[in-house]
Amino acid sequence: MRVSGRTGRIVTAAGAVAVAFGPGLAAGATWANDTVADAQAGCVGVLDGRAETDSFLDANAARYRAAITRARGWLDRLEVDHVRIRAAGLKGKKKHVEYLDSYRRLLAIAEPADRPAIMERINRIAAEMSTAAWHNLAAVNDTEFKQDATSYLRAALLLDRLGLDTTGYREEIRKVKPRLDGHMTIRGPHQRMIFHWYYRHFGLEEPFDLAAGFGDGVIAGRLDPYRYNDDDVYGLTHEVFAPYEYGEKLTSDFFGPAERAYLRRTLDVLATRYRLEDNADLLAELLSCIRYLGFTDLAIYREGIEYLLSSQHADGKWGEYEKYRKRRGELVDQGWYLHTTSVAIDALTVAFHWREGREAEAGAPSEEAE
Repeated sequence: MRVSGRTGRIVTAAGAVAVAFGPGLAAGATWANDTVADAQAGCVGVLDGRAETDSFLDANAARYRAAITRARGWLDRLEVDHVRIRAAGLKGKKKHVEYLDSYRRLLAIAEPADRPAIMERINRIAAEMSTAAWHNLAAVNDTEFKQDATSYLRAALLLDRLGLDTTGYREEIRKVKPRLDGHMTIRGPHQRMIFHWYYRHFGLEEPFDLAAGFGDGVIAGRLDPYRYNDDDVYGLTHEVFAPYEYGEKLTSDFFGPAERAYLRRTLDVLATRYRLEDNADLLAELLSCIRYLGFTDLAIYREGIEYLLSSQHADGKWGEYEKYRKRRGELVDQGWYLHTTSVAIDALTVAFHWREGREAEAGAPSEEAE
């Protein structure tokens, strides 16, 4: 085994990348001795890495625009039926919100000529959110309630962000608030953090300090990244998504120096792992986290963006789920490909359109946040 002097990567005798640490971070450092000095080491390397990332993004801007055009084409051909998805045992509201969220992101980056057609699509998706089948949380069982409640509140927040009327929706939320409050004790750390944001947005009184959920999460616990499973990675990304409000609040300074040092190394390791595993879904979420935190100098950030640009299917979607097609039929598109395509769009748009250091040129997403 050797350490590559240019990238700081550990390379096996066979030449395979085993783990990545970013420029200026010692490969042998342990999680226990993370310090501010360690996190700030190699400033020159960081600046060089950011320059490399800027050059990479400049060189691939046309590929990015083509990828977004293909992705929109796939979404335009997709129809999402949350009732049918729920009947099949999947999270129908979650998929419907992913659909809306994808178009909201496309609207934010669209040229003026494209906005009316995208908004028409958004209005069609939003119309379903005024039906009795959507506002059914008071009647569903506890399992469905737990699976749907986060998406139910997120849908209302997205409608607000889009400037659509949520007067009736807010009243429906108030009706189910006692049940929401009762579920908070069984929610995971990142879920409580997300609900803290939603409760604040809708002016709801919290049953207890939901933001304190961070103290029970994988970041606070400094979980060794080599021990992460997929659920842990999902928890990590959403512990980052919460304070950055899914990229709307890129100016967040929620994490302190020691947390940032841990996150820098952990995201580097995990993004490398999921790139090597050809897992576009979790890789895209990790890349968004890297961008939010300002670690775009990392080599794996460029490698990950390149992977997304290279791995998109010709029809515009991302992911590899055909093994489920025989059993699930067209639900594979709504139940699996949609999420991966949505998070890939997020990762690419925040990389190219809201590039680090140039947010003001595009109108930073934080301008929409509270």
